[in-house]
Amino acid sequence: MLAACLFAMGNTCVMASDDDEISIPLITGGGLNGDDMRGTIIVPFITYYQGGTIYISTSAEFTSISITVTNESTGQAWDSSTDISDGMGEISIANGCTGSYTVEIITEYGECFVGSFRLQ
Repeated sequence: MLAACLFAMGNTCVMASDDDEISIPLITGGGLNGDDMRGTIIVPFITYYQGGTIYISTSAEFTSISITVTNESTGQAWDSSTDISDGMGEISIANGCTGSYTVEIITEYGECFVGSFRLQ
């Protein structure tokens, strides 16, 4: 199911240490429902990393999202289905280590958003 998400060119990788608060830019990765995704897409999430946790906020009317965070160096992955009806969600990767991480968010409507960051 997650394999349907396509990475767009030019995804920004943000670098930080574990103690920093960093914004993780998200981009659209395509829809799971086959919709035409050529138009302008507004990314409805703000994501940031701080102290082993990725925080997600939205002003859109979602009730749940699926989040996958993967350490690209080790392959370790964290998955969560999160109630986001209050506009906030989070996923802990407290046992993470240095390396490049990919964040995928899939909405209840099948929209996929991806971002990346690097811990040093």
